[in-house]
Amino acid sequence: MARVIEQRSPDSADVQPGRFKKRIVSIFVVFSLFTVLYMNRPGVFALSPDAPYPVLLGDWFVQEYAFLAGLNNQWQMFGRQSRFNWWYVIKARYADGTDQVLPLPLQSDRSFLQSALFDFKEIKLQLNLYPRPEAREAYAYYLARQYPSRNGQPIVWIIYELQWQMLMPREEASRTGTHVYPQISSQLLQTVDVSRVGERR
Repeated sequence: MARVIEQRSPDSADVQPGRFKKRIVSIFVVFSLFTVLYMNRPGVFALSPDAPYPVLLGDWFVQEYAFLAGLNNQWQMFGRQSRFNWWYVIKARYADGTDQVLPLPLQSDRSFLQSALFDFKEIKLQLNLYPRPEAREAYAYYLARQYPSRNGQPIVWIIYELQWQMLMPREEASRTGTHVYPQISSQLLQTVDVSRVGERR
């Protein structure tokens, strides 16, 4: 007895969901690529505050999506070299008035493995903190919870001190065999009152 094999057309209902999923994935990939390119567009293409409202709304939507999806990093692979090296010295001030440099990865003794494998995250953190006082304030509250007291004295302030060394011009660096001037400059960047953090613990 011959068996009858039923052949379904490619347009049958069970094929359509697969096509729909592929289209959704394609739209997601294309929009994500567009978002990365948009977030890394040159400054000359920055939107004016006077742009039409729908354009500003679209800009806000793309930036929010980029933030939520982790696509808002900006690449500077071939960007202009900074004119100085900078770093933070983050201190805690306790109730007795003493200042203590906190034992954070970039300002304490580290093993080779710690420096080579883990401390890059701290550099990224400091890059994110650099232009954002509100982020430094939030990080200060975190540090206050990590180092709430010293010798029985509660923490009162977190102090951000910015230090930097100017880079030499290329010709001078080639002649001297180093790339930075020896002088280290410093500036008090921000102080955050964390005296009430202990009360919320």
